[in-house]
Amino acid sequence: MADFDLLRRTEVDLSRYLPQFLAEDSHMKASLDTLSWEHEKVRQAVIDVAKQFFVESATWGLSLWESFLNITPDKDDTTEQRRKVILIRLQSTGVSTVKAMETIVNTWGTGYIVEHNSEYYFSIYISTDKPRNLKRMKEQIFTYKPAHLGVNIYLGYSWDGKINFDGKYTFGSTTALWEEDE
Repeated sequence: MADFDLLRRTEVDLSRYLPQFLAEDSHMKASLDTLSWEHEKVRQAVIDVAKQFFVESATWGLSLWESFLNITPDKDDTTEQRRKVILIRLQSTGVSTVKAMETIVNTWGTGYIVEHNSEYYFSIYISTDKPRNLKRMKEQIFTYKPAHLGVNIYLGYSWDGKINFDGKYTFGSTTALWEEDE
């Protein structure tokens, strides 16, 4: 990540560029202090704008990234979750790997993936405390997973016993299977 220090690492003080006797004059000192303060505000503004060009450091610029990538965040998504969703969309290369799928899973909870290649599916083991996160994870998994693979979801200890996606659900005591036809 960029360090955003630009040309200086300290607060702006224009008097250091002038002879010392000028800073001793009260009128000149007041002018220099005001100009230094204004210059510092501009320096901080430039740094803030530069940070918006990098997803990892963006704050108010996240909404611009989301608009560009056609992402609609939930109102209660954290800044970190929003960054992860943007990075997932930016880093998708058309080939879904186990690592890419695990990144999606760990954006919305804590978990891992086990492949069952000979049977053409993979299992996701996840623990999360928000049902909305499961729905968002499902949307992203089905966006990025290979079309020929099925998915089994095994919910961890923190789920509340209710699984409901788009009005359709199947569940056992510890597992839920999502069908693509939902």
